[in-house]
Amino acid sequence: MTTTRLLTATSLGLAMAATGLTAAVADDITIRWALHPGEEADAVIDHFAPEYERQTGVRIEGEILPPDQLRDRMSIEAIGGTGRWDMGYHSPGWFGSFRDHVVDLTPYVEEYDFDLDAYPELIRRSHMESSARPGEIIALPTTPAAPMLIAREDFFEHPDEQAAFEEQYGRALEVPNTWQELYEVAEFFTREAGETVAGETLEQDLYGWTDALGSGSGVARSFIVMLYSTGLEGWDEEYQTDLDHPILIEAAELFVDLANDVAPPAARNWDFLEGLSYFRDGRLAMATMWPQGLGTVEDASGVAAGNVLYQPHPAFEGNLKGYEQGVPFLGGGGVFIFDTPNSEEAFKFLKWMLQDNEIEWGERTQQFSREAHFSSEELRGLEDHYERFLPAYEQVLEQVFVRQGIPEYGTVMWQGTVDFATDVLSGDMTPEQAQDRWVRNMERTFQRAGYLER
Repeated sequence: MTTTRLLTATSLGLAMAATGLTAAVADDITIRWALHPGEEADAVIDHFAPEYERQTGVRIEGEILPPDQLRDRMSIEAIGGTGRWDMGYHSPGWFGSFRDHVVDLTPYVEEYDFDLDAYPELIRRSHMESSARPGEIIALPTTPAAPMLIAREDFFEHPDEQAAFEEQYGRALEVPNTWQELYEVAEFFTREAGETVAGETLEQDLYGWTDALGSGSGVARSFIVMLYSTGLEGWDEEYQTDLDHPILIEAAELFVDLANDVAPPAARNWDFLEGLSYFRDGRLAMATMWPQGLGTVEDASGVAAGNVLYQPHPAFEGNLKGYEQGVPFLGGGGVFIFDTPNSEEAFKFLKWMLQDNEIEWGERTQQFSREAHFSSEELRGLEDHYERFLPAYEQVLEQVFVRQGIPEYGTVMWQGTVDFATDVLSGDMTPEQAQDRWVRNMERTFQRAGYLER
């Protein structure tokens, strides 16, 4: 069900640094924004938009859409030229659907002195540029992100657990460094209510690991991390696919075993961050976490707060590239501006929010996109857990996959992963059948696009 929250002009009475804004002459300007749910959307709705309206008279209306509907609904409105939204959530793999409907931000960047150098090069390449619109700035990053592995420190460091694991598996109990080790460690920690863990009797079942495994974007977002960690890339410079490699089948079988054997059944209904409440409440030994879920994991009301280990995703043993850590795609998102009469006003709002108030943005959203969000002592000291989280997250970002910028990426790779992972996990197709379909569909798409001869 769609959740709509309209931003109001009610002043929150919150002080902000002077930015030179003056009250807008045209009080009838309304900027409409299609938002992805998360702490960043809440910060916009609860703080930034009301404050901007108080200062300028420009009204912002935000519509928070379900993640699994967001792309399709924005695409329908954009292609139909309805003008429903002036801004939309930008995920790099989606840009092919919107390339003809968004404005080039370069003139606005120059006119309003927007600092592109404030973003790391990798984020600029992933979230601000696209080969579908070469030489242009197609979006501004707000929540670029990559997932990581989290684990309960007290479980791993308890002497009883260490002794039991070494007896069972013949090696020391450590946060896993490979996906294959992840399965063993997760299997070890998967226990029923009434058993003990770290000297405490469990009141509810404990699961070894999970990610969001809901059919569609949830399971695709989870499996694609393992996919890239195998060393597969989808296709090469000549548009020849590598997805016919046997390592894809190996990864799929391991992924199914993880989902079936060590993850909570409820995970099949989770699309993104919902399952992190299990970790917060002591029902998971390990989990995949995107930075957008950091506030849930470290929620002071939970049992995990202050007791979390952070590290990059595991490597895939025998991967094709010699990777020593996992290779998630650089996901999360940003915002592009549709070609509407409000495009310039929309950019001015974004510049005010993201650049003029960048420390405030970092504090309220706990998102990391600009250099200052990593280097600012004020931000790094904001939360005690940043001392553990930020070094691990910076290590994650050292080896991520930037999605290829072709317009067809969303079709051949993202939707391809959705179809493959969903049908294999559900048992509707064998891994071999789903692999063959994926390869054939990719080749046909590349032929229609003119990259391959028919």
